[in-house]
Formats: sequence, structure tokens, C-alpha cells
Amino acid sequence: MENLFDLTWGWIIGGLILAGLEIAIPGVFLMWIGLGAIATGVVLALFPDLPFAWQALFFAVLMLSSLGLGFMIQRQSNRTPETQLLNHELQAMIGRRYVAITPFAAGRGRIKVQDSSFAAISDEEIAEGDLVEVVAIADGRPQVVKRTA
Repeated sequence: MENLFDLTWGWIIGGLILAGLEIAIPGVFLMWIGLGAIATGVVLALFPDLPFAWQALFFAVLMLSSLGLGFMIQRQSNRTPETQLLNHELQAMIGRRYVAITPFAAGRGRIKVQDSSFAAISDEEIAEGDLVEVVAIADGRPQVVKRTA
């Protein structure tokens, strides 16, 4: 008597369902577990008489391997988050000169950087239009001093 439910397709369909659930419930894990189930279905298609205990073992190994692969891929994609890029951009401002676009009241004002502006801090009194130089980054803001042309 033939099986009513072919385990090869069961693994593949189960894996596709898990991968599909990743869209509804994002969390990164379900996709990789689903990939392990799909790979187990492929192994079972190649070796159809494989006992269920071996199928479970293959699933465990393939699932853990795909999870490891997923973590490696995600770690590489998160290597340069926007906050790090912003910090590098701020560090690159040190030593450069800009124009104050607002007067510095209570040590705070704004400087023009290309086509945008940045909040900046200073210990000096700086008027709108003054030339300033970034000397440090403090609390995520450029610290500027007044310069003459």
C-alpha cells in the first residue's frame, strides 16, 4: 500500500510553509529552518527508503547548518550600520571649515555642510555667516571654533 502522505513532499511543503511564514512573522529564523526542511526533502528524494530517524538527523544537521549560514550572512550585512557610517562622516569633518548658518546661542548652533546642516556646539560666541572649523566631535555633534578667512 502506498503512503497517503509522501514524506518527501511533506518535508518540502513544510519547509515552504515555514519560509512563507517568515514574511508574516519576520524574525529570520523560520526561513532558515524551512530551508533545512526543504533540503531534507531533497535528501529524501535522492534516498527514498531512508528511515525516519535518519530523516530527523538530516533535518537537525541541515537546519543547524542553514541557521549558521543565515547568521553569517546577517552578521556581514550588519557590519556597517547607519550609525557607524554617521560616526565616520562626523569624524571626517574634523579639521574642515564650514559656515555657521545660525548664531550660536548658549553654545549651540547649526553649520552648513554641503547641501544640509548639522547641529554643532562651541565654547565661543559665533554669529551667523562666521567661518568655523570642526576641532572635535562631542556628544555626536561637531565642536567648532571661530576661524578667519
